[in-house]
Amino acid sequence: MKTNYLFILALSSIFLFSCDEKLDEKKLKSSAKEELVMYVPSEMTNLMLDMFEFQEASKKQIEKGELPLDFPEKFKKIHSAKLSDQFEHDASFKAFTDLYYLNIKTLGKSTKENAKTNFNTTIQSCIACHETTCHGPITRIKKLLIK
Repeated sequence: MKTNYLFILALSSIFLFSCDEKLDEKKLKSSAKEELVMYVPSEMTNLMLDMFEFQEASKKQIEKGELPLDFPEKFKKIHSAKLSDQFEHDASFKAFTDLYYLNIKTLGKSTKENAKTNFNTTIQSCIACHETTCHGPITRIKKLLIK
């Protein structure tokens, strides 16, 4: 009888431990699937990255005493580019994009004397918008300001 008891105990232990391993395998497989989900930037994110590069190049031009680069027409899409899921084209967003567009057009008409001021005004409009919505890139945007 003692042998049967030990046999059942051993068999039960093996069964329990094998179940735990299967659960762990399931957890590993599900976490591996979650890790495969890739971030896909929105149309607006890509546009803003391009805008940042443009502003960076314009800053260098102005710092050399030259006029800023011409405003790329593709940046007109700022009014309509698809946003990330958590954001929407609301009245506030429209006001900020209108302000940016006005400032970037003014920057394009700058003289060497007022290019720095117009550039910084444009960058300040970017910062103001980001202070109300997507705060993440503010530190990076502030680095564009010409001192």
